[in-house]
Amino acid sequence: MFLTLIVSSVKFNVWRFLVHIHVTPKLEDAIVLLEGTSSDCLISLVPEDELMRRAARITAGAFDFDGTLTTGSQWRAIDDLMPEVLRELGSQNRDWYWSHLHKIGNLPASVLDPDWFHSDLHEGNQKVAEGAWIAETISLYRQAGLTRRDIEDVWLALPQREGACDLLELVDPRVVISFGVEQVILSWLQNLQVVDTAVAALRLKFNEEGVVSGCHINLVVSETKQFAADRFRQITGVAEDQLLVVGDSVVDVHMMHPRGFNILIVPRAEADKKLAGFRTNGIGVMWDRLTAILVSDSLQPLVELIERARATHAT
Repeated sequence: MFLTLIVSSVKFNVWRFLVHIHVTPKLEDAIVLLEGTSSDCLISLVPEDELMRRAARITAGAFDFDGTLTTGSQWRAIDDLMPEVLRELGSQNRDWYWSHLHKIGNLPASVLDPDWFHSDLHEGNQKVAEGAWIAETISLYRQAGLTRRDIEDVWLALPQREGACDLLELVDPRVVISFGVEQVILSWLQNLQVVDTAVAALRLKFNEEGVVSGCHINLVVSETKQFAADRFRQITGVAEDQLLVVGDSVVDVHMMHPRGFNILIVPRAEADKKLAGFRTNGIGVMWDRLTAILVSDSLQPLVELIERARATHAT
């Protein structure tokens, strides 16, 4: 079934988006809805009244970066700064990781196959693989001679997703937790004038000439996003049910507390790819943590949902 978020005006706030709210707690029903919808919508795992009550309690936010706040990829943007041969090596590592994440490959015919182990990424080895990927990537940056200025200017290639700044400014305190580069994200936030935002991400090191030389050994990878989110709540004192978490992929489940307000954004252009993940149960590992799925290229419907919830469920 679906309900409709009516366009309305409260306290001079006008909600421009007409967003259908489909309510279903079942993954299989969500797949059908995603296959059948041709417009922006919100697929809620909880009844609409509960959704609005919980949205009204939101005070703080934790956000993924690539594909969530920006429509771009900082890894690809940095790769584009390198010579072609190094760029290709970076792409190979990245593509291998994403193509093997949460996927079980076919068993090789024999253990004498040279790739009998390396052809599969076991879930228990994921953090190790991500650390190795980072080490390999930084090695490429060093070979390319990338500088601090190069890294900080990457923000220019990362357009904000519509509504991103509005959403960030709607919550305080707030944090960006990313399997990405701290300096890139800080520069992006500064240039978009979204100040006083905490960041947990890979911190690059630079030598005396300002060239990439390494990174801080306390890495932020997929599973350690949980530790960053937990520490953020501990330091700020934010309750679990006051925290909005927004991400665009299965790796963001690690930021999501069961009692939080957890949103997966599915951009329209990526709906087919996300559907493939749903069908292969790639999304199954995060389904029970989700509050809703936003099917849209914009974060503005989420902004307006929270504003409407606050206006109609004020305590």
